[in-house]
Amino acid sequence: MIVTTKVLLERAKAGRYAVPALNVDNLESVLGVLAACRETGRGVIIQTIPKTLAYGGVKTYAAMVNALYDGGADIALHLDHGGGEEICKKCIEAGYSSVMIDGSALPFAENAALTGRVVQYAHARGVAVEGELGTIGGKEETAGSVSYTDPDEAAEFARITKVDALAVGVGTAHGVYKGTPHIAVDRIAKIAARTPVPLVLHGASGLSDEVVRDCIAAGISKINFATQLRQAFTSGLKASLEKHPQAFDPKVYLPEAVEAVKAAAKEIIELCCGN
Repeated sequence: MIVTTKVLLERAKAGRYAVPALNVDNLESVLGVLAACRETGRGVIIQTIPKTLAYGGVKTYAAMVNALYDGGADIALHLDHGGGEEICKKCIEAGYSSVMIDGSALPFAENAALTGRVVQYAHARGVAVEGELGTIGGKEETAGSVSYTDPDEAAEFARITKVDALAVGVGTAHGVYKGTPHIAVDRIAKIAARTPVPLVLHGASGLSDEVVRDCIAAGISKINFATQLRQAFTSGLKASLEKHPQAFDPKVYLPEAVEAVKAAAKEIIELCCGN
């Protein structure tokens, strides 16, 4: 079934594993992720950022996932880094089962108020909501200073807003890391001890397997991957075009890109969920 992230993350929190949240950009990445889900039998969160939706249309991605999903392990369709109420409402109306409202650049009270309004709107329609407190570097949609999440503020934020999941700032960054990332795993554990909702780690592409496992053990229940899948798609496409230099039919050279995304997604699923 296509379920909310709340359903998947509550299972993960109880089972002490993490649900992979895999960003998709086109038909091929959706095909690759769904194939990985089928072959592993593990549920995933398929998500899109606003830039992707601006490129292809909100309704397009919702329709594509609904049309291609053929049962098996439960999945969720999620908006990643929604920057305002309007984009969240559009995704909910289009059939997304979960949305993220990112008010992390705002002062605490304004972030909580914005997040609370989205939660109220979404919950009335059976949709789950992820919020963010603290910031994550290299953000796709916005730029600004990076701040770590305070454990006590996280507990208060979850209480006030009634979010279903909370993304935390602990030293990760979106995109390609330019040096060795230093993740505050101890802070994750402190936040998890004070906050009842599942915690989310953004910017996982480029982290070592050991660090990812440490984050899960400390209390992370959802981990976002985007760059790793985009790199896999691009590498697969380039390799296929080299093999088929005369090809002009996308159906000839794109399947290898789909396979590359599937392989990357399966690796991520194994890392987050175990065998």
